[in-house]
Amino acid sequence: MQLELKNLTKRYGNVTALNGMNITFTEGIYGILGANGAGKSTMMNLLTDNIPRTDGQILFDGTDILKLGKDFRRILGYMPQQQGYYEHMTAQTFLFYMADLKAIPKKQAKEEIEKLLTITNLLNVRHKKLGGYSGGMKQRVLLAQALLGNPKVVILDEPTAGLDPKERIRIRNFISSLSRGRIILLATHIVSDIESISDQILMMKKGRMVGMDTPKNLVESVADKVKELPCPPQILDRIQEQYKVGNVFQRRDETWVRVVGDELPNKGQYVEDHLTLEDVYLYYLGE
Repeated sequence: MQLELKNLTKRYGNVTALNGMNITFTEGIYGILGANGAGKSTMMNLLTDNIPRTDGQILFDGTDILKLGKDFRRILGYMPQQQGYYEHMTAQTFLFYMADLKAIPKKQAKEEIEKLLTITNLLNVRHKKLGGYSGGMKQRVLLAQALLGNPKVVILDEPTAGLDPKERIRIRNFISSLSRGRIILLATHIVSDIESISDQILMMKKGRMVGMDTPKNLVESVADKVKELPCPPQILDRIQEQYKVGNVFQRRDETWVRVVGDELPNKGQYVEDHLTLEDVYLYYLGE
């Protein structure tokens, strides 16, 4: 199973939102990391054929998805960033409606919906109208509909946006349990959502791929790029102008900063332990 992007490009007039992406996805979870405007959602919309591409190809097992058409859509699950619902529908009615759009036989749909409502902890509120759901509950319904039909390719665009920490952890753990036998693409700007569950992390900036590797290798790549040093409050602004500051914190009644980059202050100490994907993000993607 292979999903391949070849020179994938999308332009809006003079603006290039995605610039010649070349990448091959196989089974596993891929965290797609980048700031807002990096091109993550554009790539998701191209993969789901929601918008036309300007150039390039998207191949599934060697065949362009435009040629595959409905055969590709049958094995595709998509959770969009925006919550678009029929607020008057219940969760169960909504899932049956989506199953019908996906041409899933009614008997199969009934079994799947029962299972998905149980897994997403929505079974007891399946007859409640979506308009009365919390943000986290709505996100779980969106995730459930994306999994109807047991898709081989699952695309999740900012699945935890706007959720509280408890809901984010619940959804993140659920996504982690889905990875076997699937290609899962999870686009986000929330680093903690993908640090612990991704097999590979794809970093994007201004429509281009900056790099891709395992979380472990990416963290090791910034081993000599992070320092912590005391910083009196009166010089904090100057430090932030000169360096990429990842964190400001208190230690022994002093203000300290964590800075990331190739050129670091002479003062301070290198961080050898507890390097994180936040440091990676700031080093490769931070301004």
